Amino acid sequence: MNIFVDENIPQGPQVFSAYGDVHVFAGRALKQKDLLKADALVVRSITNVNDGLLDGTPVRFVGTATIGVDHIDQDYLSKSGIGFAAAPGCNARSVAEYLTAALLHLRLHRKLELEGKTLGIIGFGHVGNQVARVAPFLGLKVLRCDPPLEKAGHPGPFLSLQELAAQSDILTAHVPLTRTGPHATLGFLNCDFFEAFNNSKVLINTCRGEITDAETLLWALDQKKLSHLILDVFPGEPNIDPILASRADLISPHIAGYSIQGKLNGTSQILTAFLQHFGLEKKSDVIMPSPPHPDITWPGKVGAEVGMHHCVKQSYEILRDDINLRRALNDPDLPIRFDLLRKTYPERYEFAGFRVTGLPREENTARQRLRGLGFTVE
Repeated sequence: MNIFVDENIPQGPQVFSAYGDVHVFAGRALKQKDLLKADALVVRSITNVNDGLLDGTPVRFVGTATIGVDHIDQDYLSKSGIGFAAAPGCNARSVAEYLTAALLHLRLHRKLELEGKTLGIIGFGHVGNQVARVAPFLGLKVLRCDPPLEKAGHPGPFLSLQELAAQSDILTAHVPLTRTGPHATLGFLNCDFFEAFNNSKVLINTCRGEITDAETLLWALDQKKLSHLILDVFPGEPNIDPILASRADLISPHIAGYSIQGKLNGTSQILTAFLQHFGLEKKSDVIMPSPPHPDITWPGKVGAEVGMHHCVKQSYEILRDDINLRRALNDPDLPIRFDLLRKTYPERYEFAGFRVTGLPREENTARQRLRGLGFTVE
């Protein structure tokens, strides 16, 4: 069996090699002619899988080690009898921790008040649910908007998009990119949406850049509809708008879900689906690593927010991602640099792998909140 695996899927070549010959490829460079002897294809979000890629090939199974599926023509796969699997929820915790790091950074470096503020979550699937879990430990109240879930009878409670925006101080989007239907998300954060704001708000986008556009976001910033902007995703990736990126408070190259645990969860989920599709017995599995330096020392006599920011920063330095992408904004090869930052992204470990020591006994709030974020606290 010939199994084609994206080069950026961690442990992908190792675990799939137990079942056939593995061929590693660059996600944006894959062509139909490369797959003329392929039986299975495992991709990430940068590879568009459709008839143009698969017609005339023997591919019988496609897996994407991502939660998003807008790059996959599922109708074509179904009509062609090709098996398909995604990895829903694989990196949900990673995205929630990215958001945690981003908000604590703004609290300490941009004087953004968090305590008692309201976080509006647009999209309450796997990621939105994890964000709602960590939000109270940042001092935030939570509101939810998800029309498809509400229609399906999910207990909620839910607000409309307009109600959510009106009642929230911070908005974070966790929706799939959909182009049709009553709840299409392509461009749904438009000028009309921002125009209705009754005060300046914080916007965080870690799902898909095309839920809005650069011109709209720049207009919202100019009109003071947005006080802070955090962008992990951009319209037209990897051809991102350097002007928009330069105006945002924090930027990163679509890596919010790039914790090593999140990536390996995706590998594991696709491996399981692959084995089920072909009726194979399990001969390999992913190996979840631990941080090389898991101990974090509480930084002395500081307040809870300062100490929490220190602990989060020791486990994940979000400013590093911002600086690395910002340095590339004036490069004529920005698209190449954008992809390279993703390809060479260093291992990032989730909070659950770290242990905080030295926390004073009287710091009950910090202890409770750190544990809520996933840290072990001694």
